[in-house]
Amino acid sequence: MFIKPEWRQQFDEEGFLVLEQIIEPPVIAQARAELEKLVDQQAARLLKEGKIKSLFKDEGLETRIYSLFSNCIDEAPKSFRRELHLPGFYGFFFHKQLLDVVELVIGSEIRLYPNYTVRPKLPDWEGTRIWWHQDGGYTHYVHTDKSIKSNDVEDLRMLNVWSPLVPARELNGCMQFVPGSHKLGVVPHVSRRYYLEIIDPKYTALFDNAISIELNPGDVVLFSNLLFHQGLPNRSKTVRWNLDWRYQDGQQPTLRKEQGHIARSESCPSRAVQTADEWAKLHFS
Repeated sequence: MFIKPEWRQQFDEEGFLVLEQIIEPPVIAQARAELEKLVDQQAARLLKEGKIKSLFKDEGLETRIYSLFSNCIDEAPKSFRRELHLPGFYGFFFHKQLLDVVELVIGSEIRLYPNYTVRPKLPDWEGTRIWWHQDGGYTHYVHTDKSIKSNDVEDLRMLNVWSPLVPARELNGCMQFVPGSHKLGVVPHVSRRYYLEIIDPKYTALFDNAISIELNPGDVVLFSNLLFHQGLPNRSKTVRWNLDWRYQDGQQPTLRKEQGHIARSESCPSRAVQTADEWAKLHFS
């Protein structure tokens, strides 16, 4: 893939960069297959606990998990994280061309930050409704180490990455961004039932400038951990599945107890995770 020099300037100015069709269909298929196995595990657990009478095996990834939890929706998983050390996710997290673009922004020492996640956004459920926030707000306001200051978060050289496994549209809850809002630094957040939210009128006025980020499987959007963003509610009848993860300058501290995994290292290439099998033998740490 040809790297365009203007991408760095665009990212710096707007706080995000969309890469269309960078992830190949076989990589997407492998990740979806792993997710189907995780949903199988959820189904088996619910059946064992007597919460369902059918495994809904005839349903596909877009509907099955919603059917499984339809009678116990508050127990539905909002995300999968520790479960992602499976071979089929390697192709996303360690994608060579994607890492080439990441290197353009944060340099050649790249850590897969310990926050890699798959999210099933279920229809009309508050548990997967993401309000306006900055991901850096979580690092600042929720982290157990109360010594972390906003400057610590703002100094992190980090890239957020988001990629859908089904078409992401306004109807099924695509993301929205406020371009340029990353330049404001860490702003105050308040806690809601499930997530944080920005409610200060000084900043909510900027939401009028929001744009919808509609993507297809294979597309990736990179964005600053300080960018204002939200996930629209899912008003469709199907589940919007996506992966989201982060890369960080591997020379910086994570500001977490977990250290993540090295995705690329110019100074010591052998430190990086090399294969899908190696990834599957590791764990969330």
